[in-house]
Amino acid sequence: MGKVKRPIHFTEMKKRLDICKIRNQLVNLRCWELQSGDIIQYEGWRVIGSHWRGGTHRLKNPVNGQIRMVRDITIFEYMGHEIYL
Repeated sequence: MGKVKRPIHFTEMKKRLDICKIRNQLVNLRCWELQSGDIIQYEGWRVIGSHWRGGTHRLKNPVNGQIRMVRDITIFEYMGHEIYL
């Protein structure tokens, strides 16, 4: 059985996403889709921007160049860590 990662706070997750943007690192996220509540997984995506007042981060798929905007409040898992408010 693998090591269980500790939960992290919402603000810590946002800081880590911004650090990943600066360092040009790939991230793994799980979040809810706003309309349907479906779970969306972003594995190996690059953080390319954020909007502090809007509460969003922009992600880019390095394989095909697809760009998505994710609302921070919908993210419930960052790099295997659960997020709490």
